[in-house]
Amino acid sequence: MTTRRGRRGARERLPALLLGVALLVVAGAWTLAAGAASDDRLQEAPVVLVGPDVVTAAVAAELEALPGAELAVGGTDDLDRARTRLADGEVVAVLVIDLAGTQDRLLLSADHTPARDRALVEQARAISTARDRSVVVERGDRLPSAVPSSTTASFLAVAAGFALVVLVSMVWGPVPRTFRRGVVRVAGVGALGAGGGLLATVLASPRAGAVVLAAVVASGLVTLACEALAGLRGLLVAAGLLLVVPLPLVLAGDAWLLAQPWRAVTAWTIVGAATDALSPAVATTTVAWRSGVVLAGSAALALLVLVATRLVLRRLERDGREPGTLTPAPWRRQMALLAATLVASTTAVLAVGLPGTPPPVPPRVNLASTTECVGPGEVTDIDDLNRIADLRATDAFQGGDVGASATLQDGRTVWMFGDTLRGPGASGARFVRNSMLVVAPDCLQVVLPRSGDAVVPDRGGGVGYWPMSVVVLGQPGYDLVEVTAQRVRTTDPDDPFGFENVGPAVATFVVPVGGTPQLVGTTDVGPDDADTTRPMWGAATTSVDGWLYLYGTARPADPAPGTGFSLRVARTRPADVTDPAAWTYWDGAAWGHDPGAAAELIGSDPGVSQTLSVFERDGTWYAVSKRGEVLGSDLVVWTAPAPGGPFTAGPPVAELPSDPDDGLLRYMPLAHPDLLPEDGSVVVSYSQNSTDVGAVLEDPLLYRPRFIRVPLPAPSAS
Repeated sequence: MTTRRGRRGARERLPALLLGVALLVVAGAWTLAAGAASDDRLQEAPVVLVGPDVVTAAVAAELEALPGAELAVGGTDDLDRARTRLADGEVVAVLVIDLAGTQDRLLLSADHTPARDRALVEQARAISTARDRSVVVERGDRLPSAVPSSTTASFLAVAAGFALVVLVSMVWGPVPRTFRRGVVRVAGVGALGAGGGLLATVLASPRAGAVVLAAVVASGLVTLACEALAGLRGLLVAAGLLLVVPLPLVLAGDAWLLAQPWRAVTAWTIVGAATDALSPAVATTTVAWRSGVVLAGSAALALLVLVATRLVLRRLERDGREPGTLTPAPWRRQMALLAATLVASTTAVLAVGLPGTPPPVPPRVNLASTTECVGPGEVTDIDDLNRIADLRATDAFQGGDVGASATLQDGRTVWMFGDTLRGPGASGARFVRNSMLVVAPDCLQVVLPRSGDAVVPDRGGGVGYWPMSVVVLGQPGYDLVEVTAQRVRTTDPDDPFGFENVGPAVATFVVPVGGTPQLVGTTDVGPDDADTTRPMWGAATTSVDGWLYLYGTARPADPAPGTGFSLRVARTRPADVTDPAAWTYWDGAAWGHDPGAAAELIGSDPGVSQTLSVFERDGTWYAVSKRGEVLGSDLVVWTAPAPGGPFTAGPPVAELPSDPDDGLLRYMPLAHPDLLPEDGSVVVSYSQNSTDVGAVLEDPLLYRPRFIRVPLPAPSAS
C-alpha cells in the first residue's frame, strides 16, 4: 500500500518537475535570444534634424535609405519645438545643423544611457564627418550617479515584489489558508512597495517613487495570483512573466537598442511599463496609456484572481475537500500538454529571437570636398570667357558639357558640368558624370570629392546624374545651391550614346560665405522611368518672388529627326523642391496639383532642347534654347509676360549647327543672365563635343563650352 501510494505521489509530482524543466529550457532559449536582440546599434530611434527643410529632407532621405533602420528621422526649422519634443521624450536626440559654420550640435535627452549615447554620437559624427563637419555634444542633466537607470530600477522593483512573495511562500506555504492571512500577504507587498517608493522619491523624484511603488505592488500581486492558481508551480510561471520575458530590455539597457519584436513585447511587461513611466516619453499619450494599463491592469487583474481563488477554496472547504488542493488531471495528459508547450515555446523563441547576423551597414560616401585654385585672369568680355575655356587647367578638369551657372552671395559663381573628362593624373575615373567649378575674380576652383569621383556621386546600378540647372537660395552666412539633374542609366558601356534618362533629381549643396561647397544630399524625384513623354522637371529653373519655377521638357516616344522637346512648368516653395506632392502645375489657366494637366507652353516640333534656360528680367520672362535639339541650328529666344506664358518665339539670334559628317556636335545653349550683364542682351554658352572619343582624349579643348552674347527681344515681342 505504501509503495503504491508513493508511486502515485511521484506521478503527481512529475508534472511539476516537467513544468520546471520546460520553463527553464524556454527561459534559457529566451535568454540566448535576448542576447542576440541587441548589438549596441540603434533600432528606429526617433531623431529630429534642425535646419532648412530642403537640407533636413535630403539628410533624412539618405539615412532612411541605409540598411538596418537605425534612425527614424524627422526634420524641422524650429529649434524650440525640437527641444520641447526632446524634453517630452518624443525623440531621443536633436541634431542642429548650423550651415553658417562647420560645427553641428547634438542634443541628448536627460534620460540618455551610455550605450545609447555612444550609438547616437557615432551616427551624428558619421553624418557630419561625411560633409567635412564636426559635432559638439550637449547632454541633458542626468540623475545622480547613485540612482540606477530607469530599466535597472524597474527590474529591481519587480524582482523585489517577486522575491518577497517567494520568501513568504517558503516560510508559510504557497496558499494562505484564511482570508485574513491572504490580506496580510497583500498588505506586506504594499508595505514593501511603499518603502521602495519612498527611497526612490528621496533619491530621484516623486514620480520615480510612484512608479517604483506601482511596479513592486503589481509584480507582488501577480506572483501571489500565479501561486494561488498553481501553488509553488505558479512561482515558476511568475518568474517567467516578470523576470525572464523582459530580459531583452534589461540586457540591452535601452529600448532603442532593442530590435523588434523584442521592443514591442517587453513594452507590455511590468518592467517595460515602469521603464517607460520613468522616462520623459511618458508625456506622450500612447506611452502614458500603455504604462498605466500594464501597471494598474496587472495589479487589478491579480486582485480579481486572488478574490476568485479564495471563493473557490471556500466552496471546497464547504464540500469537505482539503483547502489549497485541486483534483489533478491524469498525469499522462499533463505530460503531453507540458511536452507540447515545451516544443512550441522553444521553437517560437528560437525562430523569432535568433534571426541571424544583421546585415552590415556600408560605409557612407564621404561627401566632403576640397578645391584647387587656378588663376583665370581678369574677365571683362566674351573673349576673356573663351580664353578661360581654352585654359589647359589641371587633371581635375579637362573638359565637360552643360555648364549651368549661378552667382553666390559672396560674388563667386558656381558652375555645374555634365560628363567630365579628367586628366590621366587625376584620382578616380577618367570620365565622371558631373563636376563643379567655383570661380572668383582671381581664382578658378575645381571642387573635388575626396573619392575623386563625381561631385554628385553615382547612385549605383549604372545610374549617375547629369546637371541641368542651378539655383542659389541665399541664407544668412551661407547659400543653398539647388542643382536639378537628370538620372542617367548606362545601357551600353561601349557606346558613348548608350544611355537612357530615367527621371529628375535634386542635389543640394551648402556653400558658406567664402567657403567650399559641400553636398548635403541627392533626392530622386519619382521612380525610374525611361518614358520620354514624361516631363523632365528641372530642365530649367529660376527663383522669383519666393517661388521656385521648374520647367519640364518632354518629347514623343518615336520622334522624327529634328524633333525637339515640348515645355511645361511647375512651381513650389524652395523648401519643398524635393517633395513633388507640394508642387503645382500651370494648366493654362491656373496652378493645380495634377501633373498630367500641365499645359504645353512650347510644342515639340521643332521644340526646345532637352536642357535650356528660363529667366526673368524686368518683368519679362525669357526662354533661351536651340530649336530641334542637337541636329537643329537656330538659337532662339522666346518671351512671355508670365512664367506660364504665352511664350512667343523671336527670330534666330545665332546659328549653332552640328556637323554629323565631321562628328562635330553643338548643343545645349544656356543663358547666364548674371554673367557680364548688359541691357538688351545676355551671355549664352553652348556645349561642343565630338563623336570621336579618341579625338576628345587627344584634345580636350574639343569638349569645352564656348560663349557668345545674343540680343534679347524687346518686351513688346511678348
